[in-house]
Amino acid sequence: MAEPVFADLTEKVARIARGLAAARDAQALIDAVTKLERETKPGLGLGPIQSMRAWLEKRRHAAEQNLERSAAAEALRGLLEIRGAFAGLAVYPDNFTPLATGLRRCYRTTRTSFRNALSSERDEDLHYWRKGVQHHWRQMQLLAPCWPSELTARAEAARAISQLLGDDHDISLLCQLVSTPTMTFGSPEETAAFLKLGRKRHRRLRREAAVQGARLLAERSRPFAERIEAYWTAAASRAGKPALVEPVRQDNVVAFGDLRTTRAS
Repeated sequence: MAEPVFADLTEKVARIARGLAAARDAQALIDAVTKLERETKPGLGLGPIQSMRAWLEKRRHAAEQNLERSAAAEALRGLLEIRGAFAGLAVYPDNFTPLATGLRRCYRTTRTSFRNALSSERDEDLHYWRKGVQHHWRQMQLLAPCWPSELTARAEAARAISQLLGDDHDISLLCQLVSTPTMTFGSPEETAAFLKLGRKRHRRLRREAAVQGARLLAERSRPFAERIEAYWTAAASRAGKPALVEPVRQDNVVAFGDLRTTRAS
């Protein structure tokens, strides 16, 4: 895909996503509060939880009202406008060359962002690493028919890391919220205890993400891309084109044929 076309479509999809972000984020923070309650012994830093949950539920209700009123309709309208542009993107290349450059570049960037996140532990670096992991997750889903057992496992591993980093990001947002001077969810002592709990949760999530990330990203980018190309070539030689050669979990593989439809189902 030509770079200007890619950039244009990416911006359009991102703009649609931003319109849905408020409802998504409000629910994500409520889920984060629920996880904290479930995984923490009563009394250990959970003082502000109930008042925070009540505030977040009001925020979610407002976001859902906006979603029902206009945001969902605007998102659907935007998706329908760009559907035609995506309809022609489902292709089966005769060789791996069109894919190799992008796969190698994305994997290399994700390895770099992983190292940066480990060394700095800044929220923005962890968030950037998460974006790379999500790209890798989706790429492995698309390529899974080359070797379903191997690449589906990679997709699931990347998804697990993305979840860990997402939980870490939500904890950061909760800590920012409880620290906001204009917001009062508990006494100063309860707030300090909650922040301490948040730091402990950060350490546990980041330690696990680091272990899993080291496994997923152990290879350098070039040999990794060459290995995936070998899977592609082997599948193509057996089937005459990149095709399904083993049963695959259908919830973890994109059906290319669905992208070719020219009308709503």
